[in-house]
Amino acid sequence: MENKSDVIIIGAGASGLAAAVEASRGGASVIVLEKNHVPGRKILSTGSGKCNFSNQKVTPASYHPASPAFLKKTFAALPPAEVLGFFKRLGLLWVSGEKGRLFPRSFKAQDVVNVLLHELDLLRVPIHTLTEALSVSEGKEGFSIEAVKVQPKWDKKAAAGEKKIYSAARVILAAGGAGYPQIGGSSGGYGMLKALGHSVSPLSPSVVPLEVRGNDTKELDGVRLNSVLKLVSGGRVIQETEGEILFTSYGVSGPAVLDLSRAALSALGKGPVFIEADFMPEYKPAALEELLAERAAAFDGRAFSHFATGLLNEKVIRAAAGRAGIAWSAILPPDCGRELVPALKSFSLEITGSLGFEDAMITAGGCALSEVDPASFASKKIKGLYITGELLDLDGDSGGYNLHLAWTSGILAGRAASEK
Repeated sequence: MENKSDVIIIGAGASGLAAAVEASRGGASVIVLEKNHVPGRKILSTGSGKCNFSNQKVTPASYHPASPAFLKKTFAALPPAEVLGFFKRLGLLWVSGEKGRLFPRSFKAQDVVNVLLHELDLLRVPIHTLTEALSVSEGKEGFSIEAVKVQPKWDKKAAAGEKKIYSAARVILAAGGAGYPQIGGSSGGYGMLKALGHSVSPLSPSVVPLEVRGNDTKELDGVRLNSVLKLVSGGRVIQETEGEILFTSYGVSGPAVLDLSRAALSALGKGPVFIEADFMPEYKPAALEELLAERAAAFDGRAFSHFATGLLNEKVIRAAAGRAGIAWSAILPPDCGRELVPALKSFSLEITGSLGFEDAMITAGGCALSEVDPASFASKKIKGLYITGELLDLDGDSGGYNLHLAWTSGILAGRAASEK
């Protein structure tokens, strides 16, 4: 029967594709259901299309909420190095970047998707695209999955709405998170989990660009620079990171900001939250003041703009000068260096929120970990059901950690689901 198999996998994202490979290698017949017109759609958007698919420094400390006991068992069942071995076997070569980030050697996300699809083609695993699973129900002989044919956005004449029923002995729910709805993200998987009796914690966007109060960033729109960022709430530094910050018309983005976004949004519920950016982290405050004093002596009697040129990105130095009360075209004021240091070393931005799920790389919240086996990702409530990837109440830092968890959960679930 075309719509019957040992294992049905709902979702052809990272965890779903990895699960399909391992379940098929284990001898199970497998069908993958995917509502998008192509598999791996969200993988293609990761790392600005370069696909930061893992990290050399994967540890439980890189995930939230803190779940060391759960993840210790997961990483014992499938050590991080074995995930890289999985990709090596598929033929993928990779290179390392800053902070341990791993990228395909081609820097093309499509290659990560393709090595998985080539393996599934070799294993003869069908992927039913434009097929959205609506519900999963448990019966005496396994599971029944109701699905509907999705109309592609570019073809309004294509048939859509046709209902299909799939049946399987085991189901891997890998439907992904609510982020990036424009490319298929949705909360549908969480709804199916709730209908099956699983506990699902509230969802929120994570690894997401942040909005700031007022016009603080409009004048800096488009500027990218490496900085040390401190996240401050209640007068206390709650997180610190180093990397690229990108200023936009609405606020801030870039790898360093994304690292802080989860903690920033969580802290907003308790009071005002600020990012303090150090634009010249290689200098201690006293050393920077000395440098600026020497520079001011060399430019004595000239316009501040002459003093500033070549010191830092012009938009940044203009913004810092504005906060220090220094006019760009004015004659260089005395002690301008001392006045500039605080603005360059602690440029404060008040965070007001995020761009939401439409720009969120990850969804925080999801299925309670207490209801999932950490070594197989099997449901503890329903035999034969497996829950992977973003559907879990477990999200990682920016830097390849979330994709690594997706591969890990998919591989372990696929192996367990292939066992008769």
